[in-house]
Amino acid sequence: MKRLGNICFVIALIFFIVAGSNVLYRYGKIVSNKIWKPQVVCEVPLYNFGAVNLEKECVHEFVIKNNGGNNLVIRKVLVGCGSCVAVEDFTKTPIFPHKNGIVRLKLLMTHLSGKISKEVLVKTNDPKNPDLILTLEAEVIRPEKPENKESDDKEVAEQSP
Repeated sequence: MKRLGNICFVIALIFFIVAGSNVLYRYGKIVSNKIWKPQVVCEVPLYNFGAVNLEKECVHEFVIKNNGGNNLVIRKVLVGCGSCVAVEDFTKTPIFPHKNGIVRLKLLMTHLSGKISKEVLVKTNDPKNPDLILTLEAEVIRPEKPENKESDDKEVAEQSP
């Protein structure tokens, strides 16, 4: 009889380990395992540099917060236009629950002019929101080219009858 009780105990234990994996005991409460997932949050996902000229270096560091109960991992940072935005750095180690990481982006203004808006995709291990979009905006002011008076005079002379 004692042997049958031990076998039943082992079977019950295996059942609770396998079937009960979705419900865990933590801090004196039974909670769902779903709470222990990472949750990516960027409180300010858009940054506007305002009016900038070509000489100004435009770098912004976005703060990425993990509001979940498990480590958040930034898997990749993808830029849509590699000649317009560069990824300077991002947190490559796991971001612990309720801690912050960063994504530092640089606006490359060589090929830009006027009002611009560039989006960057941050891929994470957040099961509900794996893709976070960050946006950089600016108004790129290009310096006016100096007028060449001599060449203008030649054009006028050539056009006159």
